[in-house]
Amino acid sequence: MAQTSSARNVPYVISLPNGIELGAMVKIRGTVPENADRFQIDLMCSKGQEPDIALHFNPRFDQNKVVFNSRKSGSWGTEEYGHDFPFRHRQAFEVLIITDQEGFKVVIGDQKYHHFRYRIPLSEVCGLEVSGKVMLESVNIF
Repeated sequence: MAQTSSARNVPYVISLPNGIELGAMVKIRGTVPENADRFQIDLMCSKGQEPDIALHFNPRFDQNKVVFNSRKSGSWGTEEYGHDFPFRHRQAFEVLIITDQEGFKVVIGDQKYHHFRYRIPLSEVCGLEVSGKVMLESVNIF
């Protein structure tokens, strides 16, 4: 399942035809540009106009918070929020998403940031998309 990409263009979309396994890690490195208001990392469960999303990770500079959510059948769930805002304009970042028994563990830098419980089964994840105002350095799935 290991996939590596030097991903510079957004939106960046990758298909995961074999899904994502328990214990898998998604590592995303990039830099937030000066004019960024938001970007997002989505683990998608379908394709199309409004795909189901198992994990929506959305740093919002305009609100100074990180939003976690899911979308099923076109409807967003209840938003969850990270405990602080670890992103800064013009600074590099590393986000690690780890799948465990109960959900997605998100690590930013070296710090555990948030645990988002599964609302959609992990077995339904079939793609990854990174979009918004962000400059990607790399995306690794292992």
